Amino acid sequence: MDVREENKHVFNIWLAKRVGLYQMFDPGTARYRGKNVYHIALTFIVLYLGVIATMMNVSGIYYWKDNMLISIDYFWKAEIWLFVFFKMWIVVYRSTDIWDCLSITRYGFTSFGYRNTRTLDRWRERSVRFTTAVTVIYLTSLVFYLAGSLAFREDVILVKNHDGSVGYYRQNVMNFYFVVSDSTYNAHYNTFFFVEAATAVLLTMLFLIFDILLITMCFATCCQMQLVSCEFESFGHDKPLDDDPRRSPIGEYECSDYTDERQNVFKERVSMYYDELKTIVLDHQAVIKKYENLLSLFELAMLLQIFVSSITLIILWFIFIMSFSNDDRFVVSDITVKKIIFLIPSLSYQIYMECYLFGLSHNQKDSVIFALYSSNWTEMCMRCKKLILLTMEMNNANRIKLKFTKTKIVNLEMFFKVSNSLIIIELIL
Repeated sequence: MDVREENKHVFNIWLAKRVGLYQMFDPGTARYRGKNVYHIALTFIVLYLGVIATMMNVSGIYYWKDNMLISIDYFWKAEIWLFVFFKMWIVVYRSTDIWDCLSITRYGFTSFGYRNTRTLDRWRERSVRFTTAVTVIYLTSLVFYLAGSLAFREDVILVKNHDGSVGYYRQNVMNFYFVVSDSTYNAHYNTFFFVEAATAVLLTMLFLIFDILLITMCFATCCQMQLVSCEFESFGHDKPLDDDPRRSPIGEYECSDYTDERQNVFKERVSMYYDELKTIVLDHQAVIKKYENLLSLFELAMLLQIFVSSITLIILWFIFIMSFSNDDRFVVSDITVKKIIFLIPSLSYQIYMECYLFGLSHNQKDSVIFALYSSNWTEMCMRCKKLILLTMEMNNANRIKLKFTKTKIVNLEMFFKVSNSLIIIELIL
């Protein structure tokens, strides 16, 4: 990828460099013993968070009988972290494939890209605005989360032990109560706050890096598909094949009465039209290939994200509802309830963003058929008609889409269905 002109990519390269996303894929990034230094740093971060996630799972089992809500809180956090690690594994292990797939963000990816820069500029602006907004939302949410934890640091959470004793822990960012006793934890509260805040920052950055990559890839794919659709739709309308009204009944031009020179000119124009159409078809195939690569890279991660986020929403609603119970096992502090309420919209947005992005990609892919039919195919020679028909058949045959099941496609319709299902489950609970 040539980034000497950053404004010629449907990619917020400036932001990607600031969060370290671009350096993870750039072959020119500094290396240590043949490994990308950003990959090495990411590996250590994941190992650090992985140790904590393991401890949270073990502690969740330990506290299950006496502090069920704390156990559930540990479990869902740990599983979310493990899922984030899986996404980062994709980023590192498939970095070469992702870098190759990012070539679709170039303005010159198609042979006619620089001919229709208005569409490219519009999608670039949209991509930059969307990724910037997501970054602001993530970082603002992180600041408010940390500030809220610090503001309510004097709140105390009761944690029961197996021996019947009760620990009185001060409220913190991640509530790592499983490490030490309550007296030690409260005495070194600032140290624990720093460690837990650093953990929250790292997790937020990992979420942000992957989401910026996903948004960029989906928007760039939609942009190139729209360019192809525009070329197909306008093909034959701006430059009619021939102004002579004499045609045969089957639509072909009769050239028998023409002079040899007129016949040669006509044949050249037919050949030029066919070559231009073939170029558009080849560009269409290249875009579809990148679209297939996008699905192969992120399909499993995206389907798991819908599942994990949905389960997590159910768990959070369960904790919130059971906090009103009189059962001692479900005792939870007010600040924990407030944090849960704060997290529910964030997880819902994760599901919405994925459904929106892939629904948009599917719609752009399907629009190519209508664009082909909208071309001036009735006035073209038989070779062009056959090529257009073949392209239609190939696009119809290529039904690759992100699907949760064989019949359920990931789009906004699925988001609303998932939301309705979650509401029903919450009412049952």
